[in-house]
Amino acid sequence: MILKKLYWATGQKNENLYYFCIGFIYSLIGIGTSMMIFSQNIGLAAVFFISLAAIAQVDKKLSISERMLGTTKSIGTKMRYLEEVLTVKHTITLRSVFEDHKNLFTTYFFLFMGIMLCFSTITLALPIEKSTQLFGEQFKIISGKAFTQQNLLQEILENNLAVLLTGLFLALLFEYGTTFIIVWNASVWGTAFAVAAKNSFLIDLGNPVFTFIALTLLVLTYLPFEAAGYFASSIAGGLLNKAITRESISSIRFRIIAMHAIILLGFGLILLGLSGVIEVQIIQLISTIRQA
Repeated sequence: MILKKLYWATGQKNENLYYFCIGFIYSLIGIGTSMMIFSQNIGLAAVFFISLAAIAQVDKKLSISERMLGTTKSIGTKMRYLEEVLTVKHTITLRSVFEDHKNLFTTYFFLFMGIMLCFSTITLALPIEKSTQLFGEQFKIISGKAFTQQNLLQEILENNLAVLLTGLFLALLFEYGTTFIIVWNASVWGTAFAVAAKNSFLIDLGNPVFTFIALTLLVLTYLPFEAAGYFASSIAGGLLNKAITRESISSIRFRIIAMHAIILLGFGLILLGLSGVIEVQIIQLISTIRQA
């Protein structure tokens, strides 16, 4: 909250820029703190510290999204507002669900990009041996993602589905699981893209920084879809977690929230399928160009 007050004091009103910046700053602080305290598991400890720093603001947004479902803003005294129970005034559709949670998606995306850029920058700046030492847990995940060309689409979809379901259940079981999954995925992707640039995976422009920029531009053809798919499943789990703890299962609000969660999960699955198809096409196109 101190960073938010300092940011707003500059006269800036761009909330997206704010979440991007705190994603980067929290990551720097989290990684630095982990280096001082946890020398053996810096990458994992950093994710914990970054999540701890981001929880208050991210969870507040999720709570607002959950509380707004099935209610509308009431004009009047505080007592009247507390006593008035209002139901949702529009039909629940994919479009209406997205509109209801659009601000939350945007917040997660820019926070995600800030964290990812920080991990990429550090990985690019350090020798590969040092970055492996820093982000050992992230490197373990990266080294385990060796896809074969023969079943590329199937393996990518299976991997993405596993990540989506993990995010869903962690967000559902743990109150702050949503934040942890976002931070963890951002740290893995940031490290992976920087390593791919250093090792000239897919493309090679001679300079790791230029290669990273070009690789990032290519990845942006499918990354927003894949990230949004993970966000959708995590939001679905987070909404259900709050609904289960706050609402009666037989209440109208619980059914409304559950419907939102189901639609969000379906939306996430569609986005992951789309991102997988685009990713395969990009990989195959680059492979064809390199062989020509």
